[in-house]
Amino acid sequence: MGRILTLTFLLSLLFVTARAQDVLVRKNGSTIEGKVTEVGIDKVLYKISQEANAANFVIRKNELLRIEFGNGQTIWFDKRRERSNERIGERGHERNAPMVQDEELGKNKFDISPFKALDSGPGFGISYERILDKNGNFGLLLPLTVTVADSYYFPIGSESTDNDEMYYFSPTLKIYPFGQKRVTYAVGPTLYAGVGKHWYQYTDYNPTTQVYTSRDEERERFRMGMIVNNFVNFQITKHFQIGLNAGVGPRYIDRDKFDSKVYRTRGMEITGEFNFNLGFRF
Repeated sequence: MGRILTLTFLLSLLFVTARAQDVLVRKNGSTIEGKVTEVGIDKVLYKISQEANAANFVIRKNELLRIEFGNGQTIWFDKRRERSNERIGERGHERNAPMVQDEELGKNKFDISPFKALDSGPGFGISYERILDKNGNFGLLLPLTVTVADSYYFPIGSESTDNDEMYYFSPTLKIYPFGQKRVTYAVGPTLYAGVGKHWYQYTDYNPTTQVYTSRDEERERFRMGMIVNNFVNFQITKHFQIGLNAGVGPRYIDRDKFDSKVYRTRGMEITGEFNFNLGFRF
């Protein structure tokens, strides 16, 4: 009789162990029960059926707080929460305890750019960005930029073409391939349009009179094109951030007007941009 009871107990234990499920705990507190088949670099594969040919499901690791395996092992993806849990000493009761939300980064960003460099000159600007989706893979950036003339001094005997005072509006679609993290990379197209002033000074020399004659022109300028920008954002605290971006792209329109006449129209050329910004996230 004792042997039968022992054999029954061992078979039951083996059955329970074989049927034990893994629990994937999300950062928002919800859970998924299934069988983890692979823990990759940035994603976890799992099945919700015990059958060998069952379909695999995928979840990103940045959505998970931890995985509780059926054999009793627990893997944490949030080390801060793991250390906090060890200090509190509630590891055995946490599954039934209310989940404490992990710090989530805000979906709104407001940036000030004390320095910007464009092909039309140095400048500064402000911008607003809104994260569009739940996973933080897409954002809409709306910057306003002002560039100032490098110099209003023109050497004698030269023609200057690099003195612009421009106002740019450049909406951008930002794509975050890895979501929102403490150090975040994004890439995306920027469509820009700029209006402003462009100063020309011509200096002519008359060999007969040996006299230099100067004439100045203040032209109205319009530019439009597209830039493919690369962005890197450093989230220093939950609300304070530092950002950099740089990119190049084609300029389709670059036109000057003077006295209601089109003075200069260029074809497609290359435009570049570099930007440093400080921001607040909320």
